[in-house]
Amino acid sequence: MMDIFEMRDGKPSKTDSIKDDVWINLVNPTSEEIDEVQRALQIDREALTAALDDEEGSRTEISQKYTLILIDAPTREWRNNREEFTTYPLSITITDTAIVTVSLQEMFALTNITGGKNKNINVVNVANRSRFVLQILFRVAMNYQADLKYIEVKRMAIEESIRKATRRDDLFELHELESNLVYFKTSLSVNASVIDRLSKLSRFVSSTEDRDLMDDVIIETNQALEMTMTYSQIIKGTRQLVEADLNNSLSNVMKFLTSITLIISIPTMLASFYGMNVSLPGENSPYTYVVILAAMVILCCVSIYHLRNRGLWR
Repeated sequence: MMDIFEMRDGKPSKTDSIKDDVWINLVNPTSEEIDEVQRALQIDREALTAALDDEEGSRTEISQKYTLILIDAPTREWRNNREEFTTYPLSITITDTAIVTVSLQEMFALTNITGGKNKNINVVNVANRSRFVLQILFRVAMNYQADLKYIEVKRMAIEESIRKATRRDDLFELHELESNLVYFKTSLSVNASVIDRLSKLSRFVSSTEDRDLMDDVIIETNQALEMTMTYSQIIKGTRQLVEADLNNSLSNVMKFLTSITLIISIPTMLASFYGMNVSLPGENSPYTYVVILAAMVILCCVSIYHLRNRGLWR
């Protein structure tokens, strides 16, 4: 899918042709769309398709015709019948006439701009390409933080549920959240390195406003990285709590089953003695059966009483 935007009154408006000062957004593009952009802007095909490899690492690439910025942006996908968080490469290619963004999936950082949701940043303008790129990077950092806060909400919900009853599903869900944070931590660490390199390029900090926005991008990215590391430790502790509770529940069940086995062995032992084909005391008395039953009940009650006092019966 290819969308071309031109800026009108600080808001993106769709247009049909590639011209000066436009933003071209490619989402899982076809070969024909890539060829069209390549012919119009003279960008290497490798640069345009870099973000289409979900294993591609973040980096910057500067040439005479364009500047490529490749970062990881947060998004969501369905795994194991539930919505999970992950990251995908997002490439931003800057030329003298346009900006091209390429990704495998729609990115919230870009849809926020196309939808006019640009809180906390200046009015977008593709003509000022360096600032427009910084605005995208700022939105990426904010999206990381939004997803991290949602992950923390899910963790708190799981922690609240295990206070009532611990389930195996809680453990698997915590593992998924922990895996998501591993992706976030890796991606944010590399993004921070790329942004640090961009901050040293004069074309991205040519004015005071650009420097302020770059500082905001650095601060928000580092904050997202710190949040990821903090939440990762908290989720690890919660997962260990769930594992300990599951092990404790299993221990209690085994302890109870062992206690029942001991109690059942008492009538079994008495019945075995009087089931032998040998002479036994009271075998000719009509009350022997009643005495044996009474002895079984008394011995079982006494055993249960002692087991309960020792905390071995629930």
